[in-house]
Amino acid sequence: AFSFLLSSCKKETIVISGNDPVSAFNISRIKIENYIQRVFIDVIGREPLEHEMAESLQRLQSDSLKRSTRMAIIYELMNDESPREGEGSYRAAYILNLYNLAKIRCMEGVSDGYIESRINIVSFGALKDSLEGNWDGYYRKQNTIRKYRAVIDSREQLFDRKIKFHHVFGTMINNGIYDEINMNTFNFVRAAFDELLWRLPTEEEFSNSFEMVENELPSRLFDRIGSNKEDFVDILIHSPAMAEGLIIWAFQIYLNRAPTPLEIATFLPDFIQTGDIDFIISEIMVTDEYANFR
Repeated sequence: AFSFLLSSCKKETIVISGNDPVSAFNISRIKIENYIQRVFIDVIGREPLEHEMAESLQRLQSDSLKRSTRMAIIYELMNDESPREGEGSYRAAYILNLYNLAKIRCMEGVSDGYIESRINIVSFGALKDSLEGNWDGYYRKQNTIRKYRAVIDSREQLFDRKIKFHHVFGTMINNGIYDEINMNTFNFVRAAFDELLWRLPTEEEFSNSFEMVENELPSRLFDRIGSNKEDFVDILIHSPAMAEGLIIWAFQIYLNRAPTPLEIATFLPDFIQTGDIDFIISEIMVTDEYANFR
């Protein structure tokens, strides 16, 4: 079970039964080391170095595995921007990990190099169009390039806290590579719902989405009106259903299970307002379930 924060006018701690902290005396050194290793791999994509393991182990043991100490370690890995050889910083490695996980979910994990190669091909075509005076083709290709570039740029923007994680997913489903993976509007709409919301659209949702994307007709989705593909993507990623989908995503990635209805209900109100994926991930990683301390 979990201990979370739910927001109304002010934050209050909601304690769920069965979540009493474990005693450090009952947990073996190897279990604590395994927890540290898992946190490092899941947050920054690599195992801890020898000195990082020793430091984290000492902190956790001396503080009796306190929740606050676990959270401090997780927070440092997510936010420390101090220069580090080979990865830029802990935060840079964390953001790269999130970025790659989103690409795996939506774009079959294609590399940035592959996306850049597609930009180069389309750019050559755009240059040819401009030389021939084919301005319709030129501007269409520029729009294609913009969408590819948005995918790559989302990593830096997420690092700089200019966008939230749901915006990254928006770029992942709005580009030519995603369109090739999910050819035609029928597959595109179903895939977008499945990969972002972790469910297929209802009959009404599909019908309205199809009209919006395929025929560019004004249609309602999640209590908003849209009339083209750009509108569809914007409505989808800013919907409460997307917030719920990212909670599901986090539980599946870091606990390999779906969240319970209680866990969704506990997280969702705040997350709809903040879009803070770091909070969701850290609240999962700080638990005894994730740490395998029970």
